[in-house]
Amino acid sequence: MTRFLYLDNYHAPQPPNRLDAALAATGLDVVRMRTNDGAFPDGADFCGVYVSPSFNGAYDDEPWIHREHEVLRALARAGVSMLGLCFGSQILASSLCGRDQVFVRDDREKGYGTIRLTGHARADDPLTGGLPEVVPIFHWHRDEVRADHPDMRVLASSDACANQIWRWRYGPVWGVQPHPEFDRRQIINWFDGNRRQFEADGLDHDQLVRQADDNETAGRLIDNFLSYVRRR
Repeated sequence: MTRFLYLDNYHAPQPPNRLDAALAATGLDVVRMRTNDGAFPDGADFCGVYVSPSFNGAYDDEPWIHREHEVLRALARAGVSMLGLCFGSQILASSLCGRDQVFVRDDREKGYGTIRLTGHARADDPLTGGLPEVVPIFHWHRDEVRADHPDMRVLASSDACANQIWRWRYGPVWGVQPHPEFDRRQIINWFDGNRRQFEADGLDHDQLVRQADDNETAGRLIDNFLSYVRRR
């Protein structure tokens, strides 16, 4: 099976990023579906799934968000490997561990910072194995996944967020709160393409551009996930 499902949760097309390039290099048959338009698969015959970020919340009362919860549960029951970033992590947590797992923070975690991996994450987990204990990465989130559910294993945290990376207890499903999917040029394009959104949330566009980084260490999360999918 070589079909890979890409659930694109953005309201409008976004600049291509590191994950798009890495997927193209795998030779997998990528089935990209724009969920905001109501596009979802009928079955679960995929080797892997990517659940993208979004400017929505996993708790929003939108038909496509309700439908995505159902689809993700079906894919998880079928044992399909899944990786969710930011909103993708949140909607996976909401789907598999309960709607109350996602909450709105008092303030937004934003800009470049670091996350700290657990010993288990660095030694044994397919997504995070081989990474250093401290990983620099870009953050932009107001919503967050709780860290106390028994069906989750927290793999990384930070002082500002107790659950930066988690894995589902019952299968190969991972959620990553920050953004490893951009190199320096790609993240500047993302800032430029969504300037109004970022500025409305109190971020300084020009400062973000000055801080932009190639995010190489964090990008290994994407490589590790796709390698795991291909091995399976």
